[in-house]
Amino acid sequence: METLKKTAEYEDLKELNFSPMGITYGPFQSRRLGLSLGINLLGSTNKICSFDCPYCELGFTKLKMSEMKKSENYPSLEAIDSHVRQHLLILSKQNTTFNYITLSGNGEPTLYPDFPEAITLLKKIRDELCPESKLVVMSNGTTLDSAKIVRALNLLDERMIKLDAGNDEMLKKVGSPLVRMTLAKLIQGAKKLKDTTLQSFFVQGAIDNTIPSEVEDWVEVVGIIRPKVVHLYSLDRVPALSGLKQVPSQRLKEIASTLQKRTSIKGIVFS
Repeated sequence: METLKKTAEYEDLKELNFSPMGITYGPFQSRRLGLSLGINLLGSTNKICSFDCPYCELGFTKLKMSEMKKSENYPSLEAIDSHVRQHLLILSKQNTTFNYITLSGNGEPTLYPDFPEAITLLKKIRDELCPESKLVVMSNGTTLDSAKIVRALNLLDERMIKLDAGNDEMLKKVGSPLVRMTLAKLIQGAKKLKDTTLQSFFVQGAIDNTIPSEVEDWVEVVGIIRPKVVHLYSLDRVPALSGLKQVPSQRLKEIASTLQKRTSIKGIVFS
């Protein structure tokens, strides 16, 4: 997988300083979750994602969905069990504690072929070795039409679902889905979850989802989904596409304020 290098255009941004390519990585400091242990179910060869977001810190998605489905690089459940237990035992001996165990990694975690079984396994390991840590998934929501994926997600402590756009045209620009994906599908799927946190990425420059009309559409969709909270954030690391700009914190706060006034839903800005 390509490594994105800092250029003069992004001199104020960070480079990716950890590798989400093994089964576990970290713990690392997350803007939103504090100290988090990462879980990658997707193997260590290629980015596996149903989106090709231009702002992604992992670079562009190289594989087609058909190639991802045929991949033989996914770790087995046995390998996940062994690796996660070993990592947690090492951290325990080091007296290292963390707030979250986060399923994210090298793409879209719900694309793992045995995702429900993996969730059951990880819950068992967590309960045995670090019951104080919460299990959370970060997902783009493309698999929420699957009943078994929804059931698995509802077993976790928290579910963070991506919502960067309020209309399908902007969704194509800022998410570049590689599957048939609409906001109507996302809304329908999100409503099957027992609760959710929306994670909303805003960007300016070559793509701009912060203009008033786009924000109005986004607020409407958030109001329909009714999450418990929305996380608003912008560029922090070098993106795949050049020409993108970090949204000033003040603008993110304005968007969060508009959201709360219109829907009474709280938006938390991370910058």
